Amino acid sequence: MEIRKVVLTVFIFLLFDSAFFALIRVGELRLVLELNKGQYLEIMRTVDQTRNETKTMFERSYSYSELLEWEHERLNYASQSNIMRHTDPLQIVNYGKGRCQEFSILYVALCLANGYESRFVIDLLGDHTWAEIKLQGIWTHVDPTEKRVNDPYMYERDWHKNIELVYAFEDGFCEDVTNNYRISTGTYSLIF
Repeated sequence: MEIRKVVLTVFIFLLFDSAFFALIRVGELRLVLELNKGQYLEIMRTVDQTRNETKTMFERSYSYSELLEWEHERLNYASQSNIMRHTDPLQIVNYGKGRCQEFSILYVALCLANGYESRFVIDLLGDHTWAEIKLQGIWTHVDPTEKRVNDPYMYERDWHKNIELVYAFEDGFCEDVTNNYRISTGTYSLIF
C-alpha cells in the first residue's frame, strides 16, 4: 500500500511539473510572437505598397515556378552575415543579394505583382522564412531560397528543426500555421 502512495505521489508531481513547464513555454512563445508581429506586418505593408512598381518589372505574367527562376537570376544568396538587409522588394532587387528573408520578401512581392495570393511565413524560433502561395484555393509552401515547392515537412525531416512557432503574415493579419509544417500533425494537400 505504501509503495502505491509513493508512486502516485511521484506521478502527480511529475504531471504537475510537466504541465507547469508547458504553460511557461506557451507564455514564452506568445511573447516571442507579440514582440515580432508588428515587424512582419510592416514588411507585408511595404510589399503591398510596392506591388504596382514590382509589376512594371515584367512584360507578361509569370507562373509561380518562373518567378522562382526569375528571382534566382537576379538575387544571390549571401552566406556572410554582414550584408545590408532590406525589407523593400525593390531595394532587394537593386542590391542583388540576400538571405532567406530577402528571398521570401521578394518572392511574395513577385507573386502578388503577378496576380497570386501570397504571404510571408516565418519560423519565429527557427530563424528561417519562406512563402506560401494560394494554388487552387489551397495555401502551398514555397521556399524561394531553396527553390522548393510544396515540401512543408522539409524543415523537420531534412533540417531536423523543432517546429514550434510558425506564422504566416498577409494583409494586416497573421495566422498560426505551425501544424502545417509538422510531420505528425500536418494537414497539407499535395499540389504540383
